[in-house]
Amino acid sequence: MTAVEPVGGAVPGTLRISARAVEKLAACLAHEAAYVPLGQVSVRLADAGGALTVAVTLPVTVGGGVTGSIEERSSALRRHVITGMRDLGGRTVGSVDVRYAGVRRISGRRVR
Repeated sequence: MTAVEPVGGAVPGTLRISARAVEKLAACLAHEAAYVPLGQVSVRLADAGGALTVAVTLPVTVGGGVTGSIEERSSALRRHVITGMRDLGGRTVGSVDVRYAGVRRISGRRVR
């Protein structure tokens, strides 16, 4: 029997990430990409043949220098969630469904 060195200095053992932690990670990633408070982001996860389906509900942000169409921002949000879940959570995301519910206005300062 031959002892095998762990790859990359990894320590033998297991890592368990609860479903709630994965859900919270997805919510934090959506919050980062959409410029909305974390408390206004709702996330549901479902298994779709081994890959996760992430459903995100949040308000659309307008004003305050936020640029891009809603379609462009939705695509960026999807990419951010998919890559973040892969890189940080080790999860494969098959799709991200974005639903906007409400508007979050960011008002800029007035110049005198």
